[in-house]
Amino acid sequence: MSLHDLLAKPYYTWRRYIPSRVLYHPDFFRVCELLKQDKAAIAEHANARLRHILVHALEHVPFYQRSVKLSSAEAANEPLHEVFAAFPYLSKEEVMSQQRDFLDSRLDPEKLMYATSGGSSGQGIGLWRTKRLADIEKAFFTHEWGKLGFSFDKSRILRIGADARRLAHEEPARVVGNRLMLSPYHVHEQHKAAIVDAIHRFRPEYVHAYPSSATALSELLQAGELEVQVKAVLLASEPATPSQLASIRRLFRAPVSLNYGLSERTNLAFLKVDDAGTSDYQFDALYGWNENRMDGDRPEIVGTSLWNDVMPLIRYRTNDYGLIDANGRCAGIDGRGHEYLVDRSGKRIPGLSIVIDEVTWDFVRLYQVRQNKAGEITLAVVPRHGSLNDEQKAFVLDAQQRRWGGFFDISLQEENDIPLAPNGKRKLVVSALDA
Repeated sequence: MSLHDLLAKPYYTWRRYIPSRVLYHPDFFRVCELLKQDKAAIAEHANARLRHILVHALEHVPFYQRSVKLSSAEAANEPLHEVFAAFPYLSKEEVMSQQRDFLDSRLDPEKLMYATSGGSSGQGIGLWRTKRLADIEKAFFTHEWGKLGFSFDKSRILRIGADARRLAHEEPARVVGNRLMLSPYHVHEQHKAAIVDAIHRFRPEYVHAYPSSATALSELLQAGELEVQVKAVLLASEPATPSQLASIRRLFRAPVSLNYGLSERTNLAFLKVDDAGTSDYQFDALYGWNENRMDGDRPEIVGTSLWNDVMPLIRYRTNDYGLIDANGRCAGIDGRGHEYLVDRSGKRIPGLSIVIDEVTWDFVRLYQVRQNKAGEITLAVVPRHGSLNDEQKAFVLDAQQRRWGGFFDISLQEENDIPLAPNGKRKLVVSALDA
């Protein structure tokens, strides 16, 4: 068990009793106050933050110092749109091939938090950040979801996500402080009675889940089977189809807030579904600088974090597509996909639950999960340098066996490349089965 796991239970048990001023960085409260201001004031702050990030990048970040033909003094004084236009577009591949060059040169990565994610595209990206940045991000969610009465610290939450996963032989749910952790791997008929009992005993006020996991629960349970009325369903980390949202609404009979965001933390948008219908995505102007870059006839979403001065990503190409208007609205986001895997007993497993360990990205450039037969999956990997050695192969397989071995037979296959899908993305999951 990791140190994080050991500390999680006491933290979540006691945090509702700890004053928020102790829990969060002062900038958490600063951002919460900024978000209460009117649109004009927020736009002014966003411009100031963008200027700050651009100047900071030219003063302290090696990649920008060599790739942008401006001095930090020019960036501080020239027209903002001209300064911004001097920065190149970034791709995930470019960032991952020279990670350290995007880090503030004054910082020691050993003293920072590092998080990595496979993402929906199948290529991992790792970012360094601080608790301050994590708390600033939480301020945006606190502001948006607070409109629905939600509190990370005080609300009783049904959580269905990767952090709630359990091994195949373990019980599906456990209580950790103010959260009922329900493993997305276990939302199946054989665990139905235990799941319903756990939810009824815990009586959550909110659901915080992957869309696919909340949908799986809504497909498992009939409307009316839950004798609990939640206040809202909060969805994050992947897209959701209209049919998924409708299914979730049928079960929980509550407003739904769907979040668009990336591990790169360059853009943040929310969509709401309630009795009035489904809104457009609304991009937050103070979280990131949102723009479109035309990729043929498709408007690609490009983002710049306005707060990340640890590892600033400026004009980052998300590989997601959607037209953002002058008011930050976007009718729909295309290019994001999600598939299921079928385990050896015929149950469907959400592919987003796959976790690739941080160390793996040192020697693996791309990966893809492939399935041709129920209960069997192949992890196709593209080595970063030459071929994988026996120790590296064993590391990848052993890590996945620990998580997935109760569900699948797993094999490893090396590839020279993983080709793009017709939509311009590399799929994380490719299945020949009719799920």
